[in-house]
Amino acid sequence: MRFKLGITAAVMAGVAFAAPVQAADEIVLGLSFGKTGLYSTINKTTEVAVDIAVAEINAAGGINGKKLRIVKFDTAGDPKQAVVAVRKFARDDKALGVIGPFSSSEARVAFAAGEREKIVQIPNASSAPKLADKFSYAYRLTESEYLQFSRVVKTMKKRGAMKKSVAIMYGSDDVVSKAVGLFIMKPILTKEKVKITGPISFATKAFDVSPQVSQLKGKNIDYVGLAGITPIAIRVLKEMRRQKITVPIIGAQIWADPEIVNGMGSDADGAVFAAPFYYNLNERTRSFTKKFVAAAAKQGIKKHWPHHVDAAAYDIVYVFKKAMEVAKITGDAKKVKAERTAIRDVLGTITYDLVEGKVCFDKNGDAQLPAYIMTMKDKKWNLLDSYPALPCKK
Repeated sequence: MRFKLGITAAVMAGVAFAAPVQAADEIVLGLSFGKTGLYSTINKTTEVAVDIAVAEINAAGGINGKKLRIVKFDTAGDPKQAVVAVRKFARDDKALGVIGPFSSSEARVAFAAGEREKIVQIPNASSAPKLADKFSYAYRLTESEYLQFSRVVKTMKKRGAMKKSVAIMYGSDDVVSKAVGLFIMKPILTKEKVKITGPISFATKAFDVSPQVSQLKGKNIDYVGLAGITPIAIRVLKEMRRQKITVPIIGAQIWADPEIVNGMGSDADGAVFAAPFYYNLNERTRSFTKKFVAAAAKQGIKKHWPHHVDAAAYDIVYVFKKAMEVAKITGDAKKVKAERTAIRDVLGTITYDLVEGKVCFDKNGDAQLPAYIMTMKDKKWNLLDSYPALPCKK
């Protein structure tokens, strides 16, 4: 059993979505997400995916004969608000579990708060190493950037595509970009005996990255390993093409975002990346994609297909559903504390058949997810290779 840790956190007033008092014929889950703020570009459609899953489940009879209802809280990506959210869900809404919080910075403090409240939280994007392992009520439906980039490199080596070198470019003033560039890309390429050019650092807040990009000129490289979230990756790639540097970019999940279709366009042709969800994999992924695109459009959001964090949010609802069915959850307000713990105790014992694939949780509370290695061509993502989820160590 994973053990408990506590924290002391400053608490601020948050933005909550009004919800009725729990009815006797319903089961309540909380949704902690950033509809506004730092991660809103990606996180705002988490709500769309969750709502689709809830509608499907309720149309099919609910969970153990009870309707499922979601209580929503906009954290704006603020870790302090993620703490407020989990406390509100646990104390005021009598929720049985929480979808979220979104990011690793939020999970880092919200997991401790959830441990004290004894309520499970399952983020759909947090992937920093070793965040859930200290807490028994913390699970994550995300995959390690390290593992996913390892799979990308293995695929490209098999295809004979890494014969020269890979240049690494990363943002020196962004925690995520720096970690991916120096502590994921560099050691993996070194381990796989791929020659490295650089690493070349740049300031993500700087308007002009041309001096750093110009260092790629004349280099004998196959790919540029671009470590940066989507807006950063788009900016650097555009500058590469402006300077007539035509080699493709390579990465894992960090910029595997449908927004690159609009932001990068044909400049991204040949890019290679990994994610645990591929929208055109099978009939199930295509069906979810169709529903998601239509539902997002109704909210004025144009999406070509779901982001993998959208697929994870959708899947988390089904993870809770199966765990509640196995644990025979009733939703009885008098049993809420015992039923939260019952959910926790079965979550890690089950294998889930999800839109992302066959998934389980390991002893540290982290999911083992598949990888779909994709390349971009003509504003579409095409599958190059795939890796099944690893077995879960119990």
